[in-house]
Amino acid sequence: MVEILPLGRFQLHQQRFEFKRLVPAFLSTYYKTLFAVLWIAAFVSVFLWQRNAVGVRFSFFRGAGSGRPMPRLRPFAFNLTDFGGVGDGVTLNTEAFERAVSAISKLGKRGGGQLNVPPGKWLTAPFNLTSHMTLFLAENAEILGIEDEKYWPLMPPLPSYGYGREHMGPRYGSLIHGQKLKDVVITGHNGTINGQGQSWWKKYRQKLLNNTRGPLLQIMWSSNIVITNITFRDSPFWTIHPYDCKNITIRNVTILAPIFEAPNTDGIDPGKYT
Repeated sequence: MVEILPLGRFQLHQQRFEFKRLVPAFLSTYYKTLFAVLWIAAFVSVFLWQRNAVGVRFSFFRGAGSGRPMPRLRPFAFNLTDFGGVGDGVTLNTEAFERAVSAISKLGKRGGGQLNVPPGKWLTAPFNLTSHMTLFLAENAEILGIEDEKYWPLMPPLPSYGYGREHMGPRYGSLIHGQKLKDVVITGHNGTINGQGQSWWKKYRQKLLNNTRGPLLQIMWSSNIVITNITFRDSPFWTIHPYDCKNITIRNVTILAPIFEAPNTDGIDPGKYT
């Protein structure tokens, strides 16, 4: 005898059957997803632990926050903002740098001072360093050299040449300059010193300059100099020019310039060493 189920009972049995068949598939997908999430979480945890173990800051967004704190390497430390600096890429900060260097120059007998350049773009004309000074560029800090050459002072030609490298007579000074100094450190969390050399290169090719272009960083007749963990880019001329210095260390620096159309942007040009 064949039992004929009413239509409603048949649909109910069919739904129960399909539900029982779908439950294992659903649980299988659920556990697979849960396993994948747990595996990813474990991997990220191990990765972050390894990064922290070597003291490297990890951030999902580059530039978020103020970056790593700047260590204190001298008995006295200042921020460029303490002297009126504005890191907007437009405000000229030459006087702020000069005031900061002047304050540090009075601290030589007390161990010197440290000038911290915070994150931002700090436009400036050339300025001089002083003895017993640390210039520290934070992560995402960038010192920008002003492009108008009228702000760049002229100085005598290199003694080793006896005349201008590109023109007779005086030459332009460097963006950051120092001479007859002792105990100077230029370092940071790989901040950047940018000479904005594009306008200089163009004027050089068009023969619009009457004097030899200047380096990005020039240290002369000095001793006990350390330059490390800094990026230098787009120098008007030579990038780093130590001249007649003793006990100078340059390491872990990045020097950037276009392969073409950036004439004479040598990386490191030491002069007069015995």
